Amino acid sequence: MKMCYNPPKILKDFDMESSYTHQLVELKSFNPKDYCVIDIRDAESYHKAHLKEALHMDDLNAIKKFALEHPQDKVLLQCWRGNTAAQYANALHGAGVSNIYFLKADFDDFKTSGLEVLES
Repeated sequence: MKMCYNPPKILKDFDMESSYTHQLVELKSFNPKDYCVIDIRDAESYHKAHLKEALHMDDLNAIKKFALEHPQDKVLLQCWRGNTAAQYANALHGAGVSNIYFLKADFDDFKTSGLEVLES
């Protein structure tokens, strides 16, 4: 099920092309065991289906606090297709959080790629 998402106002002018490409993780090279995965989709979407082990957080300040409290972990943000995750990662990286990554992938492709998705 695809959800329509309107990003927060501060992220509407984000330029995907200027995002930090060193933070980008593609589906073909993604191993969930290498990251602390945070699903930033809305709570309803998360409860319907999410990657096994993924935490749910959609508040930038909460994500920033979590990442700063876990500096030894690679914190990977995941959404429907990667665009909002890239925006969040870029904003957090710009705020001095260096252990943030984002998954550039379509959520609907997770299961076909062999990732374990929990569904309610």
